[in-house]
Amino acid sequence: MNTIIGEGGLSDKASIALSTSKNRRIPNQRMPERSPESMHAAKQLHAKGSRQLRSLRSTYNCVSMVFANRRTFIEPEQIPMILQDDEYIEVRPDDLMPGDVVLYKDPDTEDIKHVGLVLAAEMMFETKRIRVLSQFGRDGEYIHDLDDVPNFYGKTVVRFYSESRKAT
Repeated sequence: MNTIIGEGGLSDKASIALSTSKNRRIPNQRMPERSPESMHAAKQLHAKGSRQLRSLRSTYNCVSMVFANRRTFIEPEQIPMILQDDEYIEVRPDDLMPGDVVLYKDPDTEDIKHVGLVLAAEMMFETKRIRVLSQFGRDGEYIHDLDDVPNFYGKTVVRFYSESRKAT
């Protein structure tokens, strides 16, 4: 296996020009498409419970799906910089709207494990049902209930963010 010095950086030919609104570079790397057999196995693994398959593309991850239009692979460690530079604000579950961002964090370390987009936040009886669109690693995009994510993300807590909702 080859090691790329500066992987995801300016010298990496698999990287694309990508930056925050404050013009800070977002390290990234383009990934090749996985085999159809591998993606079929991913579908068998994930398409269950509340999960509905949306796409079996594997060239991007959840971070890119949310922040880079599905063009590349971005490590979750870049999310705090993106949120800060692009002026996202934390919102309460009661204030969620479609298009808001949901972060899944490790409860002990606060490391971000996963990210998705809120598709719907509707009251059902006395409970709010939140539906999310997210990319599970490189295993495809799924529409799912807020708490129905793969076990490999571990036990997580969620936080919600929206681009600045300041009045203009």
